[in-house]
Amino acid sequence: MKIQCYATLTVRDAEGKIIQRRRLKIKSFVKQFLQLLEVITSHSIGSPGSTLSVRDTTNTLRTLTCGGTLYAYSVFAALSPAGNNAYGIVAGTGTTAEGVEDYALATIIAHGTGAGQLSYGATSYTTATVSDGNVDLIFTRTFVNGSGGTVTVQEIGLYFAQTDSGLVNRYFCGLRDLTGAISVGNGQTLTVQYDFRTTV
Repeated sequence: MKIQCYATLTVRDAEGKIIQRRRLKIKSFVKQFLQLLEVITSHSIGSPGSTLSVRDTTNTLRTLTCGGTLYAYSVFAALSPAGNNAYGIVAGTGTTAEGVEDYALATIIAHGTGAGQLSYGATSYTTATVSDGNVDLIFTRTFVNGSGGTVTVQEIGLYFAQTDSGLVNRYFCGLRDLTGAISVGNGQTLTVQYDFRTTV
């Protein structure tokens, strides 16, 4: 049994016609992904777990703890609302090579309708489903280009929100991958799907 992750990027025109589709095998889980997993699993019932310093998307080390008397309000949260690019699926224009120490996209695309911006929809998910011997958990987000020009997406990532030991929500990069140039014209949409799959 192994866990894999794939990303599907689909560009559609204003009428919903598919202009471009690309599927990638994700290879760039970064350090923070396993650190967050360590924080939420490394404790017994009623006992505090590991306390870790984890680098957030602003390149600041944050202290995270889970278990015991400290209740984590947000844990591995990915379902960001529309207009929020602090967490959930994010897109960027950076072309810096991926690395396990990445803590953010190289150049995140801002939410909005100004030049070079995309409007971020909500990040959603489908319940884990068994199909052909695989189990798939899929996260999806759609970006709308109302900027008046073409926006070229070069990188994507998945950011998670987690409450730190001071009970403040912080944001952490779990995955970052280069996509190659994905051109999203004015009036077009880009839908990004992350498919986490367990397979034999």
